[in-house]
This record gives sequence, C-alpha cells and structure tokens, in this order.
Amino acid sequence: MKIYNFLSKTIYLTILSLALLTVSCKDDDKTPETVDNNEIVGKWQFVSATPETAGTSIPALALIPSINCIYSLVLTFESNNKVTPSGCDIATQLLASSGYLTVGQDTKWKVANNTLTLTSGTTTQTLPLKQSTNEMTITVNTNTATTGPAVNALLLFKRI
Repeated sequence: MKIYNFLSKTIYLTILSLALLTVSCKDDDKTPETVDNNEIVGKWQFVSATPETAGTSIPALALIPSINCIYSLVLTFESNNKVTPSGCDIATQLLASSGYLTVGQDTKWKVANNTLTLTSGTTTQTLPLKQSTNEMTITVNTNTATTGPAVNALLLFKRI
C-alpha cells in the first residue's frame, strides 16, 4: 500500500511538473514587429526632379535625366519602416553622393508632420514630404555647401 501511494504521488507530481514546464516555456521574449500603416507604404517610381522655384538653375539636376535608367528607380517603403531602392543603382548612387537622397539596403524611414526621416546607420536625413494616394514629392536642398540660402529641388515619385 505504501508503494502504491508513493507511486501515485510521484506520477501525479511528474505530470503536474511537465504541465507547468510546458506552459512556462512559452516564448514571451519576442518583441512584436512594428507595423506602420502610413500611406507611403508601397512602391514608388521616380518621375522627375525639378527646381522648387521655377527658373532656378540647379546644375546637378541636369545630370539626372542623362542617367539611362533613372525612370526605373523604385523606392519600396515597407510597413516595418524599411525602405530599399531598386531598378537603377547608378541613380541611387548619384542621389546619395550629391547629398540629395540617401537610401540603401539598411535604410529605415519614418513619416511625421509632413516630414520624411531616413536613417542609415548613424546618418539621418530629414526631408519635407507631400504625399497623396498616388504621388509623393520629396523636397531636397541642393545647396550642399553650408553657406548661402537653400536651393530646393522637388523629387516626384508615383505609386506603382
């Protein structure tokens, strides 16, 4: 009788321990991925680059149409706040080297108060943004020298 009581208590405790162990091993440490439902989420194709003020001469803008694939440049804004360029590496490099728009494979985006913030590593770029369902205009300062007034260009993208 003593053995029966001992075995039944041992089996009961073993089953209870296994049940508690199974429940307690749930993976609660995962941080849910942030999802941003801003209307910028999607694919945007480059359409044009024009001076913000008509008649303003911006020499670097004249280089943009000479890039054969410039109109194939697509920026993909994902809901996890990642943005990636595709379609025209040369245009991506030109826009980055000119200081207009720096977007790479590890770039994160955020939109707040009509401002687009792009972060790549330790580099942050804050740009005025106008967006609608099918068009997005990013305003970039083409005066990369710190002297003189801003000379802005408008980069127009359409949703694809």
